[in-house]
Amino acid sequence: MFKRRILSCAFLVLLIIQPVEKSNAQSLSFLADSVSYLWPTNATRQLSSTFAETRSAHLHAGLDIRTWGQEGYPVYATRDGYIYRIGMSPYGYGNVIYMKHFDASYSVYAHLNRFEPELQAFADSIRFITYQADLDQIVEDEKIYYRQGELIGYTGSTGVGPPHLHFELRTPDFKPFNPLLTNLSVRDNIPPVFRQLGIEFFHPETFRPAGHEIVNASRSGSGYSFGEVNVSGPVGLSVNVHDRANDTPNVYAVYSLTMTQTADTLFHATADYFSYSHAGHMFLDRSAPILAQTRRGFQRLFRVKGNELPFYHIIENHGILQLDDGRHPITITAADIFGNKTIATVTLNVQNTENFEPREIDYVSPYPDLKPDHFASNYIRWNHPQLMPSGLLFASTQDEHIVPFRRIESAYRVCSRRAMKKRLIPGKRSIFSTPDYRFWLEFPTRALYDTLDLQLQISKAGDEIHFDFSPDRIPVDGTIYFNYRLPEEFQNIDKLALYSVDRYRDRTFYRPSTRANGFIRAPLREISSLVLREDHTNPWVGRARISQNLAGNHIVIVPTLDRETGIDYRRSSITVNGEKGIIEYDPEKNFLVFYNPSFRPASTNIINIEIFDGVGNRTVSNQTLSY
Repeated sequence: MFKRRILSCAFLVLLIIQPVEKSNAQSLSFLADSVSYLWPTNATRQLSSTFAETRSAHLHAGLDIRTWGQEGYPVYATRDGYIYRIGMSPYGYGNVIYMKHFDASYSVYAHLNRFEPELQAFADSIRFITYQADLDQIVEDEKIYYRQGELIGYTGSTGVGPPHLHFELRTPDFKPFNPLLTNLSVRDNIPPVFRQLGIEFFHPETFRPAGHEIVNASRSGSGYSFGEVNVSGPVGLSVNVHDRANDTPNVYAVYSLTMTQTADTLFHATADYFSYSHAGHMFLDRSAPILAQTRRGFQRLFRVKGNELPFYHIIENHGILQLDDGRHPITITAADIFGNKTIATVTLNVQNTENFEPREIDYVSPYPDLKPDHFASNYIRWNHPQLMPSGLLFASTQDEHIVPFRRIESAYRVCSRRAMKKRLIPGKRSIFSTPDYRFWLEFPTRALYDTLDLQLQISKAGDEIHFDFSPDRIPVDGTIYFNYRLPEEFQNIDKLALYSVDRYRDRTFYRPSTRANGFIRAPLREISSLVLREDHTNPWVGRARISQNLAGNHIVIVPTLDRETGIDYRRSSITVNGEKGIIEYDPEKNFLVFYNPSFRPASTNIINIEIFDGVGNRTVSNQTLSY
């Protein structure tokens, strides 16, 4: 049992924030007027990010509190409660604490440098059973109790990003909600700023995306104007808009967006809460095509099929504008959670709609139509072993995912055919495969937001294999599974790596995969063109050094870098004077850390280092350090 750590009443008075009235403070029914949250750190009262901002693959679920680029500021329990879960990882939330409060709600404190000493010792006792750095443990039964204002950890930079404290509040059913709906507050009298308007065009019959246009904003009095834009047929609008607060250079997501035409409100949304299982629906709330092209999160003023975020309160015709010929002024209002507002206007000059009959919209698809003959001039010429359909089942990436055919070996033959094409239906398990069943994508039941016509061309270029999809960069709801039986000439290449292709920035990104029985498999979070190529490069290892962490423990830091497939820290090892330790990894700073609280440097220290990258390339370094 942990002993209580109680701060003085005087210190609690300094930190507890007096309630701030907000009209929307009761939008979550479990919150009571009597509930008061404590600002969780004394590092700053400034935010670098707010709730529901755009991230690489999900919505931001909390507040990021600035720590001046430093680590080691104390983190306090925002309310009384028990530790529900602890985690430690070089990715995602890094070192994280989940607290459960007595109303069954939760608070989350992420990217910590470390936990408070007793909790850190408890976490280490679990990690040293296996000497693995990663930890994800439900500890509710341990009854580790902290009062509001008691120290629970220290700010850091583990996981993703520079030093800061990521702070979340979650409902009793574990949904993140906006912490600024409580008594927590920052100084903010600055209104939002509009930057750009996205006009997304839709097919008048299928209401599938048919391209987009981006218009820059200009100042117009106290607001902004996007001028006059010519359109024909149905369109949806999206905005690149951000908020600011006093005393900080950071920009934030806005809290609410409203679109009106004359006196009619066509769209209204507020970012109060969402289910974490729907965090990936950011790709639907934001314009996925514009995000892929610009890396900017244009917030849609319409709703597409599959979007289950609870932000939307008024949506006329799903937010899609079907307007008669003529000039139509549209007003867009952005507001932050403290009531600061900014208005932007655009005039849509609608032309040539005489052949288009406006109608009630059943849904708006997030997926575009397949461009006809996208690969018409390209053929796949490849040596394939024959794979014949069968009533037997061949196990795929996951035990619960199977494919209804088995492998039958036969002589190689030359196949010459056009790219493969198939219509995939949501709500059912689907397999997208080549006719010879050498390649297939598995789509679990809930993977697709809508019906999707997908086309694939597989080709060989030198010592690379390319998988080109059309359409490309398509969001999916969860994980799909890539499976490919390697051609014979690739079977003995043991350093093959799978990469997703970003054509807009001419870059590739490594995707972890597994090899077995001549197959390569990988989980994917989007439909993206891919390339298979060999990684010949061993990891780079620099000169080790002895240091101390912020808790005063002696550690050994080993600089290491692999730009192709990254460092496999779980497989890598470091021993110091023959002793094992936990091998922690910082992918932002590019170093591994040997951690063992019992380690005491000798005058001469023998460091044995073995580093692996993502495909098994290995570097060994034996170093001697004086101390």
